[in-house]
Formats: sequence, structure tokens, C-alpha cells
Amino acid sequence: MIFLYVLLAYIILVWIVGRVIIPHLGFVREKIPATIPLELQSKIEELNSSSKDDKDFLQKSYAYITQKYTGSRLKTVTQFWRAFNNVFAQSSGFLPCTGQNFLLRTLLVRSGRFTESDIKVKTVPLNFFIHQYLLVRVDGAWIAVDPWASFLKVPFGRKLVFFG
Repeated sequence: MIFLYVLLAYIILVWIVGRVIIPHLGFVREKIPATIPLELQSKIEELNSSSKDDKDFLQKSYAYITQKYTGSRLKTVTQFWRAFNNVFAQSSGFLPCTGQNFLLRTLLVRSGRFTESDIKVKTVPLNFFIHQYLLVRVDGAWIAVDPWASFLKVPFGRKLVFFG
């Protein structure tokens, strides 16, 4: 019986309360802001001009995010407060999956190559903490993109499956 109470408390705290209070993790997708930092807009223009097609742009955007930011199981717990920071203000280093995905969505949508309907924000089931990744539609096919999990050697086109 105690196990059921603990399980219920976990579900309520992590899967419901967490999605209400943690930015970019909610039940409703946050809109991409109308204005973004000039540095990010310049990066989008640079990536856009050097990309031969939408998939190339997606791969280059993924590479930009994974080179600049990293995921970490330990820091997800010890630096949980970073999930509440302004993602545009963080220059580099650890950034939770929610922040990395929001930045990647921003790059994709602001490039003009993708619309919000081309991007699905998904969560990994059976995970101790909520972990999210993106599905991006390119030429009619859905590509899994999980920049946070790149530190675990999860490559472009794949997603973390269990226990992020």
C-alpha cells in the first residue's frame, strides 16, 4: 500500500506539478518569441545561408546546440534551477533538455524553413524525470532530435529511450 502512495505522489509531483511549473515543459507548447537576441538571429542567418536543404539546416542547428550546450544526469538534479532561467541568457554549458529543445525549436521556426506543425515536442515514458525530445518533419519523414542526450552518445536522428 505504501508503494502505491509513493507511486501516486511521484506521478503527481513529477508528471503533473513539474509540467505546470517548469518552463518549456508544460502541457501547452510555449510560443517562439517575436524577438530574439541578435547573436541568435545572426547564427540562424549563417546556418540558413550555408545549408543546402532543410535536413542540412536541421543537422547544423542540432550541431550548434550540442556544441554549445550539454546535458547531464547529475546536473539535472544539482542544477535544477537552470530550467527556470532565461534560455537566451545562457551562453553555454549545461542546459536542461527543455531549454535545449526550446532553443532548437526557435532556430528551426525562425529560419523560415519549418513551422510549428513541423515540430512535435515529445516526452520519454518510464523515465525517472521527465525528459523531452523533438520530432521534426523533413520532406514528409519525422526525425527524432534529442540534443540533451548527445552527451550519452545518442546520435542525431535518435532519441533517449529510457532513464535519462
